[in-house]
Order: sequence, then C-alpha cells, then structure tokens
Amino acid sequence: MRSVALLLVSCVLLSFILGHVKEVEAQKDIFLGGCGKDGNKTCIDDFVKKGASKPKSCECDDFGDEHLCRCIM
Repeated sequence: MRSVALLLVSCVLLSFILGHVKEVEAQKDIFLGGCGKDGNKTCIDDFVKKGASKPKSCECDDFGDEHLCRCIM
C-alpha cells in the first residue's frame, strides 16, 4: 500500500512540475551584412526592423556577406 501511495504522489508532483514549464519560442533568419562588434544587438535590431517582436536574446553567425540570427522570443 505504501508503494502505491508513493507512486501516486510522485506522478502528481511530476505532472505539476511539467505543467508549469514555459515553452521557449525561437526564430532563425538570415540578414544582409555582418554581425559587427555586438552580434546580439545587431540581430535584435534586425528582427525589430523586420516587424517582429523584440527578442530576449540572440546569437549571430557570419556567413560571408550575410549573417544568421538565432533568437529566443
């Protein structure tokens, strides 16, 4: 009987924890030009100019004449 109660409590706690995890929305896009000195700021500015909502943070990778932005919204 104790093991059944322990299993039940564990399942309830696990479902409670998993139910409150926030889903992270990420976006990727390619823009003209390089990342510059501050790639995070460059990507945030590019997404705002595009009309998207302002990302929380970004990573920038240079690819020749373009840069790839990976941002968490």
